Amino acid sequence: MNYNDFFKNIKNGSIAGAYLLYGEEEFVKNAALRDVVELIPIDMRAFNITMLTEADESEILEACETLPLFSEKKLVICHGISVSMDPDKLIDYLKRIPEFTVLLIEIRGSIQERSKILKFFKSIDHDVQFSELSEGDVIKWCMSFAVRNGVAIDKNTARSFVGLVGTDMTSISNEMQKAVDMVGEGGVITPDIISKCTVGNIEVRIFEMLDCFTSGKIRDGMSLLHIILEDENEALGIAAFLESRFKLMLEGRRLMDGGLSASAAAAKMEGSRYANEKSCKAAIRYSADQLGSLVSSLADIGYLMMRGGVRASTMIESIMVGFKW
Repeated sequence: MNYNDFFKNIKNGSIAGAYLLYGEEEFVKNAALRDVVELIPIDMRAFNITMLTEADESEILEACETLPLFSEKKLVICHGISVSMDPDKLIDYLKRIPEFTVLLIEIRGSIQERSKILKFFKSIDHDVQFSELSEGDVIKWCMSFAVRNGVAIDKNTARSFVGLVGTDMTSISNEMQKAVDMVGEGGVITPDIISKCTVGNIEVRIFEMLDCFTSGKIRDGMSLLHIILEDENEALGIAAFLESRFKLMLEGRRLMDGGLSASAAAAKMEGSRYANEKSCKAAIRYSADQLGSLVSSLADIGYLMMRGGVRASTMIESIMVGFKW
């Protein structure tokens, strides 16, 4: 089930039975859990909501069988499941779960496709996957968030904001709240406001720098690199981060060499969809050999720094200038 459909079902009060909530987008997942809790009257929640953590099938069964008090529904939220869980016993029970119980099994992150529990929930269309939002969806969320808080932001400004912060919804929410608080009700979030109150994500800043290099804007790329490397104490960590980014590009390049498109390669890779999509798009212009050489050079920085006393920032700059962009 698409999580948007799940939100619609919450809104119209039609959720019933058991659901499996999983996926990498924890912010939206937590929002869904909060919305379900709101279905139970606030003065009845202490009696009709049971929270479990890494429970086994017997604990879930016991919680689900407890009758609601002065309410039509009983809500059971289980954060994770025990490693000793017997999936067959749980699935057998879920087929006959009481009508008065709504059970939400919330899994942090992803779940293996071969999981018996996942297959069962998919068979009844009660699996709710919370995938990372696309850049376009995050932009829409920002604009909607602004409206709900009585301020305005245009689409181009929202796009610039997302380009600076990234697509992690926890970071997006925090940074948007700062902007809302700064302009106040009735105000307008402008690029100037964003520059004053938003802390840029280092990952996003590095991708912005790489975008300059890969599009041939070497001078702009070097200017951004100098800014990123202002603190020499952070240089070795940035080298390691750059190495990891180019490893992603190399992985994407190899998948594309195997016949996949950039988007298909990104979807096949593990980790952040934002990072994967950026990496695959950037990797289109380069061969696996070129990227492999770049990864190797960056990996050697720590060793060369200890052996020869050369500054990490100097080596990073030399590597980036010497690469055939």
